[in-house]
Amino acid sequence: MKTDIDIIACGPRRALRVALLASCAGMTMLTLAAPARAQDETGPQASQDQAIVITGSRIVRRDYEANSPIVTVGSELLENSASGAIEQSLNKLPQFTPTLKNPTQGGDIQPTAQNTPGAATISLRGIGSNRNIVLVDGRRATPSNATMVVDINTIPSAAIDRVEIISGGASSTYGADAVGGVVNFIMKKNFQGLELDAQTAITQRGDNFEYQVSGIMGANFDDGRGNISLSFSMNERQDARQSNRRWYRDLWENPTITGTQFFPDRPGFNIGFDPGQAIPNAVLNSVMGVTGWTNNGVGSIIYTNPDGSAFAGFDTAGIAGVPANKVVDGLTYKELSNGTLGKNFTDNYLIFPLERFNIYTRGNYEINDWIGVFAQGIFSKVKTTTVQEPSPLTGGWGVLVPYNSAAPQAGIPDSIVTLLNARANPNAPIDLRGLLPFNRGSETEVYTYNMIAGIEGRIPGSDWTFEIYGSHGESETSVLQTGFASLQRFRAVMSAPDFGRGFRSQGNAAFGGFGAATATCTSGLNPFMDPALISQDCIDAIKADIKTKAVMQQTVWEANFQGGLFNLPAGQVRAAVGATYRHNDYKFQNDTLTTQGTSFQEQALGLYPSGNSQGRIVAKEIYGELLIPLLSDLPLIRKLDLEVGARSSDYNTTGNSFTWKIQGDWQVTEWLRFRGGYNKAERAPNIAELYLAPEQTFAIAEGGDVCSLNSGLGWSANPARNSNWANVVGLCGQIMEASGDATADQQYWGVDYRTLAAAGSEAAARALVTMPQAAGQAFVFPTLAGNNSLRPEKADTWTAGMVIQSPFESAMLRRLRLTVDYYNIKVTDAIGAQTVDIAQRQCFDSAFNGSYDPSSPFCLGIDRNQTGALGNVVRTFFNNGRFQTSGIDAQLDWAFDLGPGTVNFNSIFNYLIEMKSAELDVLPLTEFAGTLGGTQNGLNGGMFRWKLLTTLGYTYGPVYLGLQWRHLPSVKSATAAQVPNTSVAGAPAYDLFNLQGSFAITRDATLRFGVDNLFDKAPPMINVDTAAVPPTLANGSYDSNNYDVVGRRFYIGAKFRF
Repeated sequence: MKTDIDIIACGPRRALRVALLASCAGMTMLTLAAPARAQDETGPQASQDQAIVITGSRIVRRDYEANSPIVTVGSELLENSASGAIEQSLNKLPQFTPTLKNPTQGGDIQPTAQNTPGAATISLRGIGSNRNIVLVDGRRATPSNATMVVDINTIPSAAIDRVEIISGGASSTYGADAVGGVVNFIMKKNFQGLELDAQTAITQRGDNFEYQVSGIMGANFDDGRGNISLSFSMNERQDARQSNRRWYRDLWENPTITGTQFFPDRPGFNIGFDPGQAIPNAVLNSVMGVTGWTNNGVGSIIYTNPDGSAFAGFDTAGIAGVPANKVVDGLTYKELSNGTLGKNFTDNYLIFPLERFNIYTRGNYEINDWIGVFAQGIFSKVKTTTVQEPSPLTGGWGVLVPYNSAAPQAGIPDSIVTLLNARANPNAPIDLRGLLPFNRGSETEVYTYNMIAGIEGRIPGSDWTFEIYGSHGESETSVLQTGFASLQRFRAVMSAPDFGRGFRSQGNAAFGGFGAATATCTSGLNPFMDPALISQDCIDAIKADIKTKAVMQQTVWEANFQGGLFNLPAGQVRAAVGATYRHNDYKFQNDTLTTQGTSFQEQALGLYPSGNSQGRIVAKEIYGELLIPLLSDLPLIRKLDLEVGARSSDYNTTGNSFTWKIQGDWQVTEWLRFRGGYNKAERAPNIAELYLAPEQTFAIAEGGDVCSLNSGLGWSANPARNSNWANVVGLCGQIMEASGDATADQQYWGVDYRTLAAAGSEAAARALVTMPQAAGQAFVFPTLAGNNSLRPEKADTWTAGMVIQSPFESAMLRRLRLTVDYYNIKVTDAIGAQTVDIAQRQCFDSAFNGSYDPSSPFCLGIDRNQTGALGNVVRTFFNNGRFQTSGIDAQLDWAFDLGPGTVNFNSIFNYLIEMKSAELDVLPLTEFAGTLGGTQNGLNGGMFRWKLLTTLGYTYGPVYLGLQWRHLPSVKSATAAQVPNTSVAGAPAYDLFNLQGSFAITRDATLRFGVDNLFDKAPPMINVDTAAVPPTLANGSYDSNNYDVVGRRFYIGAKFRF
């Protein structure tokens, strides 16, 4: 099969045709392969000792016990939920940690090569969704983007029989990148009959209506030698809004919490640092009715109230408070306890809308007693919609509007005219502030298909079996982004007289308007007017819808063989061997308006540019496993087995990775068994980490600007913090002058860097500096790009556990089962994207750049602009970090008869012993266990000391009633990991209860119902500064990843079998 193909050529319609035609062709092939015989309606039943393959090993065994920690959940876990989102059901299990980007929230609007808005991913142990493998029937699912993660939305839920989770590492069995483990979705096989399922759900507030309809049908043919099945599922979910939840309204109205809108602007203008823009203090005080101005407004932004009055101090403590005549509605705008104004984005989704459609088809046929053929096809279409606040007119997205003090534009409030005319240069352009009059949003459609065909059978004269197959899958993502404007067209309209009122412009006028449109703007875009009065032609003149497209293709050829080798006194030695060829091709194509480094004149207002990424990874792998019975039928050694395995993976990107495992299984008695082992894993870098084209982001440098003499960083230019400060000043100065302006250092410090570095003492240095030196955080717009020199991560995983089956014969205790497992995972050379702080440190810290050389590889991405200030920081991925985690998993299952029915009890528990991480290998490990933190090195945060999921149910005849309890203990804030005595609080203990029930109307018809969040539990507020005293704000927020922010939900469903 040719794999080097144009991966953009296959559109969604063609993908659907390919999927359906291939499915039909495969099923037809299976049918034609069989002679015409009478079909038997019932197939053979599996025997109790039938050999099976357990996730975690490819060796067929006759027991149901794995050597690795394994959790198996049936489809009931997915059905007993108001939500059809598979990842939300799995995230209830303590072994999972929700990823940082909550897939149901609506704030994510920008697609890139490493981000798909609306995608749902899962993370075992909280170590990152790209460190576990998602399988379907033991085979790799098709990834969704360049990070190589699988969008769980594409899994056909109607065909899921169970989900098996190995959380102890499985690299030698399934691939070198299974550092955290494997999630294996086992599909229904040899299905016969027809099964239909439908469910509807709604919240107590009447929103987030959701329905699901699914079905599966199948039949045997040719006397049971073949089987064909087909399933489908449809899921539609309506949105829920934060504004419909009292806890969000409480947060918005709270005067000690800043507004939630990231760019909390009212219309106004920026005075800036240009001396020509300075306004006399007397005028500022007079216009705003205050007395606090002392610096002629330098560096300040002036805003306006709806009545046109002016104020300063929006969402931060300003020189002048908000005037008393402001309009505050308590939700969109609120007065903060420090006298400033806060703004909330009240249109934000709590749950975003989703439409999902899946088709799954499978067929198999036994040609003879030795060989059979099989085929499988999956097609999925997922559509999601997200929303974000309007684009801001600020910084690089601002506009300088011409101004004539003798004839100001119509519509500017009198207070602003007075201030503008009082400037040192009253005719200087206006640096406007405000928002576009519409929200930003995205509509994402993901089309995924995966086709598999192969042969399977057994080798005559032996118990050896084989499976040889080929698969090809493709995931195509198309995103339409709305609510954006062309920066060039916007500036053209705004710069016209009266902010474009009556604007008319013919495109390509010099050539008679050839191929161009005529733009008009009747109302103008006066930022001080009511946005509802802006005419549609003005919006049409500036708006720019952005389209992006991404395609991931995966081709796999794999052969697996397993069987017995020879007998030892303790039993048969069994083996599994195989080989895999895997080819992943990815391409991300951005809209030309937002392509990084392409457009020199046009740009999308409100959207960071990113480049077109493409990359390919080819892996060739061979593996082998041995199951060696060492002892059996001895006192206290009923069975002692050793399992060893190894895999050699050759990547076209990083070369060879060798992983291996050794595991033991000691059956002491019928009821007591010990298990454990060691796994050596390596995760090769993914396409994003290797080949990501430059994409701009927004970031906060927590440590601030390293070149500031007031920086708090220990490797900065602050003489009070760093004995090598003079060397840092010298390095900073060289980088500043490299900007092209030899006076950049003087503009930054007020003195030549050579003179400053030679000052000799802190007092002398500070006496030389005449320019303000910033302290605290710095806002930066860095660029992130891939690094094709990365090495694989290395991981060591240890597990040890026991399985106890009830030794008792009493009716009360005979159905008791307990498993307890310890795990320990250590990862070195961890791949992570540099933060701005880390990028600065590696350039300016002598531990990395001992000679303070500006040509050091670590300094090549650090730019200072022509004023000496921190400019672009080019971040990349490095093998910088390390982390380790350990803990204990426990699961208790118990069933017993009580009265006329049966009690069922299931409890799954995790205790986190440690979660330690360091972003650089020279730094000590930081303990994050028991905190909400731990996001460095790709970790997912939410490191609770323990997590518990318990279900208690009672079955009486056709009726089942159950109560599910999810417990999270109290937890410290993320800040507490770095600052143990912080006053920033975490969250109290949290308990969530879900009620579930079912009624079997007949043997083939079942009604189910339930209430999620039975007691309408509100989420706890986190990150509140308990020591804050006004005017300091206490702040606080909600964690929608780990806590339920939706509230009580009701659902009812039915299943019918024919």
